Amino acid sequence: MERLVRDKIDLPELQETLLQLIEIPSESGAEEPLLQYLEERLEKLGLPQMRQEAAPGRSNLVLNPLPEPALLLDAHVDTVPVVIEGCPCLTRVEGRRIFGRGSADAKGGIASLIAALELLKETGRDLSNWPVTVVFTVDEEQTAIGSAAAAAFFRPAEVIAVEPTGLAICPAQAGSITVSIKLTGYPAHGSEMETGRNAIQQASELLADLRELPFLRAEHPLLGKNNFNIQKISGGTAELVVPQFCELNLDFRVLPGQEIQDIKEELASFLSARGAAYEFLDLSPPFEVPADLPVIKKLEKEARAVLGRAPRLGGFRSWSDAENFAAAGAPAVVFGPGSLAVSHTPFEHVDLEEVRAAAHILAALFRSYL
Repeated sequence: MERLVRDKIDLPELQETLLQLIEIPSESGAEEPLLQYLEERLEKLGLPQMRQEAAPGRSNLVLNPLPEPALLLDAHVDTVPVVIEGCPCLTRVEGRRIFGRGSADAKGGIASLIAALELLKETGRDLSNWPVTVVFTVDEEQTAIGSAAAAAFFRPAEVIAVEPTGLAICPAQAGSITVSIKLTGYPAHGSEMETGRNAIQQASELLADLRELPFLRAEHPLLGKNNFNIQKISGGTAELVVPQFCELNLDFRVLPGQEIQDIKEELASFLSARGAAYEFLDLSPPFEVPADLPVIKKLEKEARAVLGRAPRLGGFRSWSDAENFAAAGAPAVVFGPGSLAVSHTPFEHVDLEEVRAAAHILAALFRSYL
C-alpha cells in the first residue's frame, strides 16, 4: 500500500477491536448484542447517546444526537448470514488481513470509527459543541428501516455512509431494480425433448436477449458499465423430463442519469412480450452529488495527508444507507475501508492497515469540525 500515517493508533489494539466486532454476531434482525457493545464502549467518550426506535424491538444507536448536525456518519451494524449457499465465512487472521462475516461490510469501518472517536477524545478538546452525529443503524442488509428512521428524524447538512470503498470517496451510488421472473414451458419425456418446450432453455434465451436492451449499454464515469446479476435461478428435476417451470431473480444496476421508472417499463414490456410472469421486488434509485461538496473536499485533504497521495473518486455499485438520506434531501457520500467485491463471500476480509488509515482520515475529519 501507499505510505500511511502509522502513529497514534496501535495496530494490535485495532485488530482486537475488529475481532471483537466480528465475533459478536449481528445478522439483520439480531443486532442488539453488538449495539450494546458499542453503547458500553463509546460511553467513555462523554458524548450523549440515545436509542432511536426503527421498529418495535429494534433501534439505532445514536452518538451525539443533534437535530441538524453539520455532518452525520451512518454505519450499519447488521450483516448478511455467516453461512451463504452452505459456505461459512470463518473468522481468522492471515498477516494483516482479517477474515470474517462483516469484516469488510461494514465492521472494518466501525472499527475505524471507534478508533477515530477515541483519538478525538484524547485531544482533550471540549466536545460539547461538536456538530457531528454518528448513527449506528440496523437492517441495512434487508429493508433499511434503521436509516429510513434516521433520515426522517435528522436533518444533516452532509452525510457519510461508512461502507467498503477501498478508501475511495464515492459521490455516486448505483440504484437497482430486482425482479422475479417465472417461465412456463411444456413437459415431455426427456428423450423426446423436441416435443416439449423447455422452461430452462427459455430462461437461457431470455437472458441472452436481455443484454441487448438499450439501458444496459449505458456507462458512467465513476460506476462503469451497466449490467445485471443473475441472483437466483431454479428449475428442472432429476427425473428424465423436459422442465416445465423455471424461476429466476435478476438484479439490474441503474446508473445516475437513468430514470428508474423508464427502465421498469422497458423491462415490463420485454418480459410481457415473451410471455413471462414477473414481479418487481425492489426499486432503488441512483444518486450523485457534486464532486466539490465540502465534505468531499475535507475528506480529500485528510486522505492525502494520511495516504501520501490524492484519494480516488469512485462510485459505489451497491445500495447503501446513503440513498435514504439522499432521498430526504441530504447530500451523501460513501467512504470506508474494505472491498465491496469480497463482501458477502466465504472469504470476506479487510486489510488492517486500511482500517487504520481510515481511522486516521476520520479522526482528522472530526477535528476539522471543532
